[in-house]
Amino acid sequence: MRRIVTGLAVLGLALAGCGTEADGDDGDDGKAKPPSSSSPATGGTSGLTWAYDEILDAESDESAERAESKLTDVIATADDDVWAAGTVTATDSANPSPDDGFLLRYDGTRWQRQPMPAALGSTVHEARFDSLGPDGFLLTASQPTLAGPRTVRWDGTRWTALPELPGDGGRLVDMKAFAADDVWALSGESRIHHWDGTRWSTSTLPANVVSLDGVAADDLWAVGHRDTGDGSDGGEFTQPAAVHWDGSSWQLTETPAYRFPEPVPPEPSAAIDDVLALAADDVRAYGTHSFNHGEVEDEPQEEAVRLRWDGSDWAKAPDAEGDCAGRVPMAVDGTRGLFLDGNRYVGTDGACTKIKRPRLPSEGGVRPTSRQSLWLSAVEVVPGTDRVLGVGHVQVNQSGNPMSKSVIVSLKR
Repeated sequence: MRRIVTGLAVLGLALAGCGTEADGDDGDDGKAKPPSSSSPATGGTSGLTWAYDEILDAESDESAERAESKLTDVIATADDDVWAAGTVTATDSANPSPDDGFLLRYDGTRWQRQPMPAALGSTVHEARFDSLGPDGFLLTASQPTLAGPRTVRWDGTRWTALPELPGDGGRLVDMKAFAADDVWALSGESRIHHWDGTRWSTSTLPANVVSLDGVAADDLWAVGHRDTGDGSDGGEFTQPAAVHWDGSSWQLTETPAYRFPEPVPPEPSAAIDDVLALAADDVRAYGTHSFNHGEVEDEPQEEAVRLRWDGSDWAKAPDAEGDCAGRVPMAVDGTRGLFLDGNRYVGTDGACTKIKRPRLPSEGGVRPTSRQSLWLSAVEVVPGTDRVLGVGHVQVNQSGNPMSKSVIVSLKR
């Protein structure tokens, strides 16, 4: 069954129904992983399956060349109020058009297209949502020019634009919002901006940070790395860094150091890339201890940086086991576990399983013999429910006509 979302045909997009057959291709994200077995601890299949709620097909029409869609984020305020952000780009021209932004909104019955708020303009990149709880949510998008990102707030009724970030703004690295008058935005060069409902204020953090998360307005973490030398002493160029906001100031905290054994590989470095705050005494940090590959014959193994804050100190933590090793969380599944990248799931007992998925229907250019892999850009647990949604695309590899299909998925437990 095929149905059209209002307005999407003008952009060269249509929504299609989905297939239900199982697919043997595991949909990996390209990371090298140890072989899996049927044991959950080593990556066996689970009772979790992604189902395709919507499939966005790129099509041609009289007003546009062939177009490619991309869904970047999803947010839910309730079971009958879900939003997805995306862009569509004409791909057949020698000079592809800019990304034209659009929103999809689900009202409990169907998905319908919504225009991007006027304050963002129609041409946007990498649009993202940030929840404000009962105050609605923020929608932020980078611009095609050198101008900084722009942010608007949805209060449940209308859009309101926030002032642009101070100075040149720079690239938006991450954002964390606690309320409509308590928003943090991280831009380049470790500058962090705070919105108090009236104006932005800016601070420079004592480390190079790339990720934000926290559980309260006076308990926020910014993580990344700190420079520790030029390697002339045989040590790491960088080490993990975690900076804490206690409601009055940002303070660099002590984190464990990572060292390669002798002989030390060239340009070694350790850094945190993501932080996940589950509670005041349970904060997880994820990163990599790596080096410049290809300069020596006997290279050591890269190491996953895994740190945990217990309310007083940071300590090294074990990585997930088996096929979940090296993967980072995309969403928290209540008290049951974590959704990881690469369609993996790790329970609170440490068991790692693969989330299954169906094949796309063999139509619209998709061949029955194609190899397919699901890549999700965002996963969202609908507040107050067991419902889980994701947005991303299915990569279809086949001779002569490879393609990708943007999809909205829901979890079947």
